[in-house]
Amino acid sequence: MPRRSLRDTLDRLLHTPLAEFTLIGLILLSVALVVLAVMLEGTGWSDRLINPLQSCLTSLFIVELSIRYAIARKKRRFFRNYWLDILAVLPFIHAFRILRLLRILRLLRVGILLNRNLNYLSSTLSAGVGAQIGIFVIIGLITLVGGLGIYLIEGSLNPQIDSLSEAFWWSLLTLVAGEPVGGDPLTHAGRGLTLVVMMAGLTLFAVFTGVISAVMVQRLRDVLELKALELDELREHVVICGWNREGHLIVEELLADRTLQAQAIVIVAEFAETPASTLKPLNRSNIYFHTGDYTTLEVLEQIGIRQAARAILLADSSRRRSDQDRDARTVLAALTIEKLNPAIYTCAQLLDRRNDVQLKIAGVDDVIVATEVTSHLIATSARNQGSVELLTELLTVQTGNQFYKVALPLAWVGRSFETVARQLKHEFDALLVAIEQRPQTGDRLTLVNPTNQTLLQRGDYLVIIARSAPRLER
Repeated sequence: MPRRSLRDTLDRLLHTPLAEFTLIGLILLSVALVVLAVMLEGTGWSDRLINPLQSCLTSLFIVELSIRYAIARKKRRFFRNYWLDILAVLPFIHAFRILRLLRILRLLRVGILLNRNLNYLSSTLSAGVGAQIGIFVIIGLITLVGGLGIYLIEGSLNPQIDSLSEAFWWSLLTLVAGEPVGGDPLTHAGRGLTLVVMMAGLTLFAVFTGVISAVMVQRLRDVLELKALELDELREHVVICGWNREGHLIVEELLADRTLQAQAIVIVAEFAETPASTLKPLNRSNIYFHTGDYTTLEVLEQIGIRQAARAILLADSSRRRSDQDRDARTVLAALTIEKLNPAIYTCAQLLDRRNDVQLKIAGVDDVIVATEVTSHLIATSARNQGSVELLTELLTVQTGNQFYKVALPLAWVGRSFETVARQLKHEFDALLVAIEQRPQTGDRLTLVNPTNQTLLQRGDYLVIIARSAPRLER
């Protein structure tokens, strides 16, 4: 097998959930053996059973770290990420009682691996409990190191700390209280360890308070946002399924349109964290976030899809997926939405034009392939220098002229394209650029710049360019 292929294979194996959970178990077993070694020191069990087991585990950890070093593309980064793990498995530390506590430092690796695998299982779960796991791992680490350290240093000298259980209680209470509780140290080394535990407690308290405050504020914000107007009470609202880096621009355009400002916007995706920060400059009083899988019937019912007026399906990047999977989710969501609410207007973003057929069968009104639109804009700019400014103005509602689509008044039925174009320009200073017809088949037919003699029919729509939407009498 080629070297590069072998390295990639080993890298994938080491990062599988099974391998990482196995490593978590081995690290926890190693920490338990350290505690048992201190408890059973001098009884003979330590030399007969615990030390051989610890040596076997150390050998496994050395092999694991050696493989990581061999496959690491940047050796400096390896040492920066794993220096504590390397220190914890050095063979010579077994000869020194106090240095054996270094093995407990690998608990930090347990916290990292747990957080990573929580993210694999559920990004929402990872965002909710990831920080708490890290805090509790650090509390356990400090309690173990402080308790074992004070016992090894002063267990034979201090009558107040003459058992391992009392040493652990001393460490935990000193960590929480910020002062020695359960016994004052008698040695300089014990006082130094006490100072370290106290400082760690003060720092940890500040971090813990910050995390809890952030979680509570986020929960309170979610409650207030959703309770102000329950999702199932919304009517004629806009639903945005999925989220990506262009999402905030879409919301910005919707809010800038006066005809849509009164409509609520519900954004649903499998958020690890809602994109509220990216929408800070906007008025978010009518924007609602819902975390869930929008391809499921339950989630679509929760956001009131049956009462929604518009649905926008974005190529979702809230979780890591392939382009094919993202398009497949868009198609599945479109099929479900059109089934639940056939009257809804649906616009879908695709990454691959080949998936357009399924969306047309589903009844999706408009399909946009972002890469195609971008390519056409670049080509148009190359052919007609300066046209980007023209297109930019027409495609945004925030400045200058925009496209508008209005129903043809009954009084104008039977008139020619030329006559209607002149009347629109004279009365509303608007340019007529296209006619949208809806034959009995139900499919839309857009005639861009038709001949002057083209007659307008009942049910047609006028596509115009104007500074504001003209009000035509029906």
